Amino acid sequence: MSEISKIVPVDIEFQDLNYVIKGRSVKRVLKSINGNFYSGELTAILGASGSGKTTLLNILAGYISTGVTGSIKVNGTPRNMKTFHKLAAYIMQDDLLQPFLNVEEMMMIAAKLKLGDLKSTEEKSATVNEVLTLLGLEKCLGIRTEELSKGQKKRLSVALEMVSNPPVIFLDEPTSGMDTVSAKQCLNTFQTLTKQGKTVICTIHQPSASMLQQFDQVYFIHDGLCVYNGSMTNIIPFLSTLGYECPVTYSPADYIVETVQTVQDSALALSEGIQNGKTNQRDLLKESLSSLLPRLPFSIDEDIDVPIIDAHFPTTFWSQFYILSSRMFLQLKRNKMEIWLQVFNHAVATLIFVLLYYGIGNNADKIVFTYHYFISTLIFFLYTYTMLPVVLFPTELQLLKREYFNRWYDLKPYFLALTLRGLPLMVLLGLAFTSTTYVFTNQPIELYRFVWFSAVCILTAIASEGLGMTIGSVCNLMNGSMLASCIIAALILFCIHGAGYGSQISPIMKVIMHFSYLRVGIVAISNAMFRNRDSMDCVDKQYCYYQDPKRFLQDLGVDNTPCSLYISCLIVFVVVFKASGFLALKYRLTSEFSKIIVNYTYKVFRHR
Repeated sequence: MSEISKIVPVDIEFQDLNYVIKGRSVKRVLKSINGNFYSGELTAILGASGSGKTTLLNILAGYISTGVTGSIKVNGTPRNMKTFHKLAAYIMQDDLLQPFLNVEEMMMIAAKLKLGDLKSTEEKSATVNEVLTLLGLEKCLGIRTEELSKGQKKRLSVALEMVSNPPVIFLDEPTSGMDTVSAKQCLNTFQTLTKQGKTVICTIHQPSASMLQQFDQVYFIHDGLCVYNGSMTNIIPFLSTLGYECPVTYSPADYIVETVQTVQDSALALSEGIQNGKTNQRDLLKESLSSLLPRLPFSIDEDIDVPIIDAHFPTTFWSQFYILSSRMFLQLKRNKMEIWLQVFNHAVATLIFVLLYYGIGNNADKIVFTYHYFISTLIFFLYTYTMLPVVLFPTELQLLKREYFNRWYDLKPYFLALTLRGLPLMVLLGLAFTSTTYVFTNQPIELYRFVWFSAVCILTAIASEGLGMTIGSVCNLMNGSMLASCIIAALILFCIHGAGYGSQISPIMKVIMHFSYLRVGIVAISNAMFRNRDSMDCVDKQYCYYQDPKRFLQDLGVDNTPCSLYISCLIVFVVVFKASGFLALKYRLTSEFSKIIVNYTYKVFRHR
């Protein structure tokens, strides 16, 4: 028997299921609905937009938990989410797949993460080939994910989750955006899975009559109520018993949707007729066949064919880190556009800096311009590495959601791999920028000064990346760009405050200013570049006030604190921003995060 046919049949039952959203007013999205979804069957949840079908799917999959009341049972026992996550896969509507990887690479990465270290590479490869053959993707092994058709992407999304052989598969509008032929092929794939004994549940929007015939069970929702639950063949008899005659030219599904929307009190009548889902108008033949399938207690973890190393994931922390790092570096290597854009950005900035500040480094009359060069350098690193994750991370977050929710890996090894992914290129380009501008602006050719200068710039870039990741984790692209701009402006203002009258800055203000890591950076650079330095050249004038750089440091309000202390402070900022990025990402991945933010924002403005 093949590996993917060894599963535990799983039936899902829900009773008196309610879902409430508390905002401006209390809204009941689901209203005490009931239902049973069976293994070996393809079930469709249908309804008009806003009826609650996707909400029901999210609740059954465990993607939503806050605001939910009622009972959800699996094989007759209360659902335990910790165990249920090992049995279920949730495939979201958007077919977002990791870019710059081909089908075979994607599948092998999924196999390594989901099957763990208990299976050999040969066994993983055999499982991958079996799944791809089952889903008709065996001829797409070398094709990049971005080159696949809509239907192939959907089947690949299913194949990635099939690697771990989940008994339950949830799909949110899997045929959305497909033509009729592709949609039917997609449903044929799902029917193939049900023949393995899997429970396949999906939401469908505006299916054709021929597509509906492929479903074993349909579950209609309108305004949070169940208006039909059963097989397609029993819809017309059910409607007739309640006095609703479906015209011969109508699809029964279209007739139900139109009736509940146009005929007053029809939704309530249909809901009462089906007892809000308690009654199931199933085919008697399927009912009897389903009863013959064995049902194992859901609470017995050892009967589940899932290799487990720890309580949550089949692979260790370091295995996950290695696999994810390898994937990220491979994607970066193939993403020529991203690499060349960063090279171009640094090259253009280097050229501009050289043109603006050429040869000023030892000119006492232009010491202010030298200071501007230092500030501009830090602002360049601040802006570049803050905005990169703000712009790019929202898309990465959508990819992360699917893999993280389906328990491919823990967040900690992912975040560590993500942090190290861009570090080599950041350091390489950063050093190229600092060394070139340092030499051409005629700064002191002393190794320790250059090392301090470059270290401050690189640490500023790393801290800025953490700040940008925090913003990108919480906000979408538009809001994140605005928030990042405001924060950058504040950091710059605190950085340059006091230039020229440093001795007059109050002690409290000095403390506040050091909450800007840009301020810490410029003080560190100023100390490194101007402290213990010989007199500067006075080229264009007979007397230069700042020929002794110590005077300039006094006017800046820079004390004689060792550079190592400021470097330590920058390292603290790096740790804080990286930690905040991790926490923001962790809470962003909680299913109710967006709803919590919306409700909190509403309460703030309501009480103003």
